[in-house]
Amino acid sequence: MKKILLITLITVGTIFSQTIYDVQPGTKGNEIVLTLSNISEINSAENVEVSLLKKSSSLSFHSENLSIDLIESNNEAEASFTFDINRNAPVNKKDTVEFLIADNSSIYLTKQFIFNYTPPNEFKLEQNFPNPFNPTTTIQYQLPADSKVTLKVYDILGSEVATLIDKEQEAGYKEVQFNGSSYASGMYIYRLTSGSFSSIKKMSGAKWHYCN
Repeated sequence: MKKILLITLITVGTIFSQTIYDVQPGTKGNEIVLTLSNISEINSAENVEVSLLKKSSSLSFHSENLSIDLIESNNEAEASFTFDINRNAPVNKKDTVEFLIADNSSIYLTKQFIFNYTPPNEFKLEQNFPNPFNPTTTIQYQLPADSKVTLKVYDILGSEVATLIDKEQEAGYKEVQFNGSSYASGMYIYRLTSGSFSSIKKMSGAKWHYCN
């Protein structure tokens, strides 16, 4: 979980500022914490509303609005927003999230975050899930750079039964489904190859069941 902290003065006029954060696609429970400071010596801030004004389709926020009843003079309050990042968020690309903060005196400000989706730092082939599967399963893998990728499935005797990927792909976190309904149930091997990298894993196809 990555926590992003922000300190904001809520008694000034409109503020617009930008901060860039590196974040990893596929992570869950990331957190933005806005610390709101009332720097007034005499006035309280009442009915402060913090809302998500702009968000990316690659981000899933658990909530988009938060209310704070009262922030006394020379005091602080926190507004916490938790979010997940889609695994297929485009790496080396930037997305923008913007919050609007207002109170009952119409004093408001905006805060903009820029997220940079970082690529993985290594090639990796994940274990399929579910495993055993019946009849479909998901295979995930990651590419640290743009590259030619081949992902093939073999039976236990080493005979090729399916080519799932055979093309150039951009860096990032990838996934593909294998449907075994056209093949016999049993043990299979899948192999990811990209340049000098090669990785093999096993998966088990349960006995297929069909309803007439």
